[in-house]
Amino acid sequence: MKINKHLIWLAILVWFPFFTNAQLHCGLVEFVPNTSESNMLTFDTPAKYQGGITINGAARLKINVKDQTVPDPLCSWNLTLLINNNPGAGTPNNEWEVLTSYGNGLGNNPLIKTLQIRVRNACATSPSDGVFQTFTTTSDIIDIIAALLPITPAGSCTTNVNSPGNYINNYDEFHFDIDIRVVPKFAFNPGIFQLNLRFHLEENP
Repeated sequence: MKINKHLIWLAILVWFPFFTNAQLHCGLVEFVPNTSESNMLTFDTPAKYQGGITINGAARLKINVKDQTVPDPLCSWNLTLLINNNPGAGTPNNEWEVLTSYGNGLGNNPLIKTLQIRVRNACATSPSDGVFQTFTTTSDIIDIIAALLPITPAGSCTTNVNSPGNYINNYDEFHFDIDIRVVPKFAFNPGIFQLNLRFHLEENP
């Protein structure tokens, strides 16, 4: 069997949209460091197409949430995961963005659902901890720590910790490993394709 090589460029972008002085109840809510990471996955054997490629620890999120100088009992935060495929370039909302196409393009472009994402930490802080999840379209959102939940204090090492704390003093709760797996099978055009993962961290209103 002749295998066409697929190169899938998965850009993992950490996105923090607020300035540190814009908080209402918290003094600071931030990723540390606020940087991006990227991974290139190459599919060139039947085993890779059928079984996929998994990267454990493709990204690591370290969170720092400080309370006000005078503590505010309403200081809490949420963390979500979104996906972007550059829709401004005309990419359908269920496909990877095409960077380069090879051959005659007789098949289909990879679907977003071929990407699987797992979030985990030592305290299983997220309700979806340790479970691979998928997106169907770019409108899907994965709640890692959902918004507007009752405040669960740091140090409890339980689900949905969302109070002030940080990855230094509360490492097992404020640190998240992100694993990715892509299983393309054989139905797609060869080429180079890209998706952006965006982690959105913000204070609860």
